[in-house]
Amino acid sequence: MRLSNMASNNLFLEIVAPSGIVFEGEVNSFSVPSYNGTLTILPHHAPLFTKLIEGEVRVAFENKSTTLIISGGFLEVKNNSAHILSDYAVRAESIEIAKSEERKRLAEQKLKEKLDVRDFITVDKDLKMSILELKVAEKIRKRHRS
Repeated sequence: MRLSNMASNNLFLEIVAPSGIVFEGEVNSFSVPSYNGTLTILPHHAPLFTKLIEGEVRVAFENKSTTLIISGGFLEVKNNSAHILSDYAVRAESIEIAKSEERKRLAEQKLKEKLDVRDFITVDKDLKMSILELKVAEKIRKRHRS
């Protein structure tokens, strides 16, 4: 764990998924999806531990911004350092549209079958994540065209 200088106008952010560290670095701010709405975290935020829902994580750093997608997880903020742990996290620019469209199609097809509760929950989550990926990928594509 890294501790930032209290005089810093940044905070350290790390986003970790089973595949490894998806994002790591000093940021100006970031916003995450929570059960109570979007939380925006700024440098020197009060200590916080909260559960996150699936959605977009928007990160601002060095006069740039990036978007990541998470499947939910947990956020811990303390000592000007923040850590997000998620079962799934991907940078928006890394989304493979064709794979997301195929996952969406397969999930929709599977939902038409008779599923037990556990399988339904898994397939429903796959469908939600693929729709979210496609939505974010389309936003990124529009930004690059402008």
